[in-house]
Amino acid sequence: ILKYIAKTQDVREGDVIITSGMGGVFPKGIMIGRVSRIDRLESGLFWKIYVAPVIDFSKLEEVSVLTSADGEDEDSK
Repeated sequence: ILKYIAKTQDVREGDVIITSGMGGVFPKGIMIGRVSRIDRLESGLFWKIYVAPVIDFSKLEEVSVLTSADGEDEDSK
């Protein structure tokens, strides 16, 4: 689920979701998935957007676990 997307944004099923590069954790332009469903609730300020991942998680062989945004081990602080 994609959070905090304002109702003023033009979001449609099938739209591609990519990383922005903001925050410095992930590089800009990595495809995450596609919008699969939008709950357009009357109340509230945001859409509830569901994203179908581009990755088939059942086929992953290796993963990396990020424990902090800056790359430092939390225990070393």
